[in-house]
Formats: sequence, structure tokens, C-alpha cells
Amino acid sequence: MSFFSKTSYAQLFNPIQTRMDVGVAWKDKSLNIGFLYNQYLKLDRKGIFQVGWGVRGSHLKTNTLDYTTAPSELTRGKSGLAINAPIIMKNIDTLQLKTSITSFNFNVGFQLSLFNRLDLGANADILGLALGSRRSGFYLGSSGFNKVDSLNLHRTYQEARPTGLAIQLPQDHVKGTLNSELFARLRITERVAVKVSYLLAVSEYKTNNILVDDNRRFRLRSKMLYVGLSFPINQ
Repeated sequence: MSFFSKTSYAQLFNPIQTRMDVGVAWKDKSLNIGFLYNQYLKLDRKGIFQVGWGVRGSHLKTNTLDYTTAPSELTRGKSGLAINAPIIMKNIDTLQLKTSITSFNFNVGFQLSLFNRLDLGANADILGLALGSRRSGFYLGSSGFNKVDSLNLHRTYQEARPTGLAIQLPQDHVKGTLNSELFARLRITERVAVKVSYLLAVSEYKTNNILVDDNRRFRLRSKMLYVGLSFPINQ
């Protein structure tokens, strides 16, 4: 009898919850389609507090948008932490291009599971890679010339590709294409839930040529609304 009780309890209290989220995020000229395979570990017996990890795949596609100078030593004037440092506008150049990036990232998160129906949480990509074809972008230099050889680069077309390696770092030290979100997930049935989130999509391109201030990296931050469906896998 004791054996069956322990077995029933083990089946009832599964400390790991596995889910698959699929959906789309959008804003104006941007569309972000993706999936998130994640597992959440229950930290307490009721399963209210949970920490998670998983893999996110996404495809970001936009019309022509402004990518701006990415490196922190140019945007903030510091190579170390620059939390309170203002943006140095005279160093901000622009690369106007259409985006098409497919990314795969390792993701971590935290959520509160309430009433066995509602999840509130946040997650962020921390490491991964991005793939995409070469794009031609229109470069607008703030100073209009290369200080080394005085070559006029302002208002020229430059070839660029998505930055391959992605890593989550503070502020402008972030590199590559990464997503993070604040979300709410409402279970409609035992097998289906609706998920809504505020998604921050960070994407980055790297030019073939060295441009003004020896810069090649350009970044875009897109704040988007996400709507999708979520399905449990281990229930």
C-alpha cells in the first residue's frame, strides 16, 4: 500500500514541466515568428515558483529599418560597464536595411504559476547563433568620412550579414540576435494555453567593410507584441 502511495505521489508531483510555445510578434514593419521549447523546475511543493531553461528558434523579418552603431565604446564611450553613461550621438551612424534573420538561442526564465491556470514570468536568450543572407544597406555616417583615409562613405551602399554569435551582456555590450520577454500564459484547457507577451527583439548586422571609427556592427532593438499558443509535452 505504501509503495502505491509513493508511486501515485511521484506521478502527481512532477517537478519538471515541459512546454512548447509557438506564436508571432509584430510591430509596424517588423514580424517575428518563433517557437520556444522550455522546461520549468518547480521550486516549491505547490509549484508556484519555477525557474526554467530551453531553446528558442525565431525568424525576424522587417521592411527597411534603421540599424545604428552597436559597440559600447562608441555608443557610450566606454568599453567597460556604462550603466549611467549617456549615448554619444555624434558617434551614432545608421545602416538602413531590410532584415531577414533566423536565430537559435539557449534561453533561461522564471515564472509564477497561479491557481493552476495562469503563469506570469520573464525569459531571455543568453547564448546562440544567427543565420541569414547578405543584405545591401544604405549607410549614413554622422561625420561622413573615414578618419584613416578620408574616404567619403556617407550615403553609400554597404554589404552586411547577421552577426553569427549571440551573447547576452549588459546594455550595449550585447552581441548578436537575441529575444527576451515578459509574458502571461492562460490555460484554456488541459492541453492548450494562450500566451501574450511584451517581446524585445535585438538583432545585429556586421558590414563587410570597416566604416567610420573602425566600426562594422549595427544593432536594432524592436519592442513587439507577441501572441501565441502553448502546449504541455509531459502531461
